[in-house]
Amino acid sequence: MESKLRAARLAMGWTQGQALDAMEDAAVRLGVDLGSRASLKAQLSMFENGRRPPGPKYQPVFREIYRMTNAELGFPEDGRAASGPVLPAAAPLPAPGVPRLAGVSAGMIPYLQSVLVQHMQAEPMVGPRLLAPPVQAQMPIIEQLCQEARGPLREQAIRTAARYAEFLGWLYQDSGDSTGAMQWSARALDYAQELDDMVLSAYIQQRRSNIATDAGQPGTALGLANAALRHAAELPPSVRAVALRQLANAHALLNEPDDCRRALDQAREFAGLADGGDPDNMAPYCTVSYIEMEAANCAVQLRRPEDAVPTYRASLEHWPAVQERDRGLCLARLATAHALEEDVEAAYESAREAVNVALMTGSARVVGELLRLKRHLAPWGKLVEIAELNKTLEDLRSTGA
Repeated sequence: MESKLRAARLAMGWTQGQALDAMEDAAVRLGVDLGSRASLKAQLSMFENGRRPPGPKYQPVFREIYRMTNAELGFPEDGRAASGPVLPAAAPLPAPGVPRLAGVSAGMIPYLQSVLVQHMQAEPMVGPRLLAPPVQAQMPIIEQLCQEARGPLREQAIRTAARYAEFLGWLYQDSGDSTGAMQWSARALDYAQELDDMVLSAYIQQRRSNIATDAGQPGTALGLANAALRHAAELPPSVRAVALRQLANAHALLNEPDDCRRALDQAREFAGLADGGDPDNMAPYCTVSYIEMEAANCAVQLRRPEDAVPTYRASLEHWPAVQERDRGLCLARLATAHALEEDVEAAYESAREAVNVALMTGSARVVGELLRLKRHLAPWGKLVEIAELNKTLEDLRSTGA
């Protein structure tokens, strides 16, 4: 135990202090409470010296920071992946007892597609919780269409089902339910693979990678991003760009700045080649400006706030009114960047604005970003404003607002 844990740290070129930093960051992503820094330092020394074996709450953290398996780290093998808990792949079936369709009509598919477009247009304004029930209510109808349609009509039904399931994956993700998000995204991938649609499959794989990132599993996220890019040369520029930015996000969470930079450089290149006016473009949002925002997010993860703050501030000056939820996400990340710069006042002001957006939209992703901010504000926790902010954030966590 002693030699394997210590050897893993030395192989990374880390001091014990650097390992402690990585452990604290990983604990935030995994939702694990490792206690105080002083206590963690003592525990790490005992683990590396073989005086005490790491318990269940420490093992996922070590697997995460060293990207090694239980066997490689000397832990008892329990079958868990090196990247943390494995997200389920099985999607929930529609509720039983739903009345069956009298027959399959070709006009039903364009209708369902137009409804989905309206839901997607409304989503940035109304948030996921109001939309998830009506979108999911369409799935029994779509399932029956897929079962009963034949010929070209079946292909259209399967493609519609894939887009609905992918969108449901997004709604569950933004609601803070990574399990439901991964389940629906896995269902979407099944449909895409039945169609033998490489582009749709790649797009869904990068979406699954993004869900894993939000769930605090960058190792899984990296693997899924690489899967999305397996046939990169055959992907349209926008899909290639959005998969590359997800690859960059995973590398940033794994503290791999050079790999992150290379992925972002490529993402900028392909985003610049994309045709935003193409009606078949699956990622029209993936512009060069979008990649710059993603680069700012990566800079925060890599603790380079000076590279992120100007991008966030410039974006907020021209943020579209219909994208309120995403504005809240940007504000929360800006607050974290300010906290890393030790600009407490600016961090507080940005966080308060983000809280208002979280309350209005019900976005768990905004709440999640704000909860991650708490650790960075800990040195100023006794200030009245920060104490009040922390209480508000705990209220958000408990109510799931």
